[in-house]
Amino acid sequence: MRKLGFEFVIVAAMAAGALRAERLPLIVLVDPGFDHFYNLEYDQALKIFDAEVAARPSADAYNHVAQTLVFRAMFRAGTLNSGVIASTHAFLHMPKVPMDDESRARFLDSIDRAERISLAAIERDPKQAGVWYSLGVSRGLKGDYDLFVCKSYLNALREMNAARAAHIHATEIDPGFVDARLIQGLYDYIVGSLPFGWRMLGSIGGYHGDRERGIETLNLVAQHGHWNRLDAKVMLAAIYRREKRPRQAVAVLQDLIPRMPRNYLVRLELAEMYADADDAPGADRVLNEIERLKACHAPGYDRLSDQRIAMTRERIAAVIADAGNKMAVDHGEPPAVRGKYR
Repeated sequence: MRKLGFEFVIVAAMAAGALRAERLPLIVLVDPGFDHFYNLEYDQALKIFDAEVAARPSADAYNHVAQTLVFRAMFRAGTLNSGVIASTHAFLHMPKVPMDDESRARFLDSIDRAERISLAAIERDPKQAGVWYSLGVSRGLKGDYDLFVCKSYLNALREMNAARAAHIHATEIDPGFVDARLIQGLYDYIVGSLPFGWRMLGSIGGYHGDRERGIETLNLVAQHGHWNRLDAKVMLAAIYRREKRPRQAVAVLQDLIPRMPRNYLVRLELAEMYADADDAPGADRVLNEIERLKACHAPGYDRLSDQRIAMTRERIAAVIADAGNKMAVDHGEPPAVRGKYR
């Protein structure tokens, strides 16, 4: 049994404007496919998941292929950045994520095969929590595709509704199945953040959601989940940014960095969260470390361009300057540009 794919968090926040253990599930990062996946190495992950399908064509195996295809496209398009979700306007005007015909066909075929395997298993025995969970993962991934590749907001919301329903079945069968609560918490947060009209258009009926309850549920998964513990942490970091709670986002991101050492996006995100918290030294310290890692050719950092780092510095400098000007105005002083950042 596997996971929702950690970038599904972005579906949650953008729509608003996925085995139990008590220890950290190190096996998730020992698994070579997910080690590559979490570290943005999607081509390598895809090769491993393709081999998994060939050896054992299960619903989970097909889901792994599907999630890697859609998130590879999102990564290439530059949408794996929670800064996009901080503004509903920015998301609504974001172009569709490009996906080549071969990848699109493979994604849809993998989702179709995963769903058919899950539905056949449910027909044989509807009391298997894991099968309902796998079905929910498929529907959640289809929501990612509808949202980013097709820009079909209502279809994405309906797919997430279906994913939530499947995972509710899983937790009804096995109340201790913590990982299946991930999408339930995510759904709570999304629907609790949507205006009434969108809830109705999304065929959600009278369910109103609850933002804080959603965050509490995601924290539960982050603390006690198995496969989805890291996913929940990434989701929480993005949600805390949207909720303007940067210090909480900083704490989550600091925990993620050693678990995703080649994922430079996590460090860039951390620098931006320090800036949102008006902590210029913290942001500078993180960016200096990013530059050091790139200079010494640390694994994963050769993919990060100097231009991307420079643009991040400029954006952070602007955020901190704006915060300083606002503070000056609040204290009755004339706004003034701060000294040079860094």
